[in-house]
Amino acid sequence: MKTSEQNTGRLIAFSCAAFCIFAGLFIVGTFNDMAISDTLYSPDNVLCKVTAAIGPMPLFGVLILLSGALLQRAGAIQSGARLPALITAAVLTLGLCGFGAKVFTSSSCLDEVFPSVRGSVPAMVITALVLLPLAFLGFSMAKKNADINLVRRIIVLMATILTAYILLEVIKSTMRRPRYRIVIQGHEGVGFMNWYERFTGYSKELPETLGVVKSEFASFPSGHSMMSMTCFITLPALSWIFTSLKGRELMLAGCGFAYSAVVMFSRIVRGAHFLSDVSFSGAVFMIFSVIYMLILKKTVKEEK
Repeated sequence: MKTSEQNTGRLIAFSCAAFCIFAGLFIVGTFNDMAISDTLYSPDNVLCKVTAAIGPMPLFGVLILLSGALLQRAGAIQSGARLPALITAAVLTLGLCGFGAKVFTSSSCLDEVFPSVRGSVPAMVITALVLLPLAFLGFSMAKKNADINLVRRIIVLMATILTAYILLEVIKSTMRRPRYRIVIQGHEGVGFMNWYERFTGYSKELPETLGVVKSEFASFPSGHSMMSMTCFITLPALSWIFTSLKGRELMLAGCGFAYSAVVMFSRIVRGAHFLSDVSFSGAVFMIFSVIYMLILKKTVKEEK
């Protein structure tokens, strides 16, 4: 059986190779974004609609599962820190369920298939309730797990994803690149822009004036791509609490990468993103993946 150290080394090598591929695609997209989108655009593609709807949900599924494991470890603390730890873990769990539900029912997710759910409070509540049992599953599995490094592993994983997400949101709010599907509508002053061009014509009133949601001006970088690419590191994390998955981290990472590649392609087909948008997100997250694995390797004792 391959050791954890060997798996980590191979995952780092995979990340570096993937970064090179995404960097190459990013360069191609920089010079050919519009032509590629013109060729691939198919707004009625059912498979891509479903893929967009599912998009970021595996990320929240795994994180909620792991937050349940944190809740179990917090309850096992034999000191005065037990109550604060329990409250923190409980708030984290509920927050992830709520945020996951909000994302799932927001623009460019479930509304791709069912437009009426966008911003629907009942839909959010139902989604949150569907996600919540994953925390109980994580709690139950962690109770059977003797890994003393489990909490540290989960914290490093969540901190990596949070940092990547914050970076994504900062860039999105700064650039305001119009999506392909709004560019081709021919609105005055809203034309194709390269990823490195900041849309200075954006204002808070513009989306309402055009009758579109404000996320139509959040093309660069791709949030769906970034969130789906987290599967590259979150799926292998399932082996931390499901012992039957130990030694299969490489396979899980490969499945996560393949899934994210499908999501990226579907975003271009749907006209939600250009090639440079999705490839940039992929390249950046590969950098985060390498950093994450190096930190994990240093801060967590390797299992013998």
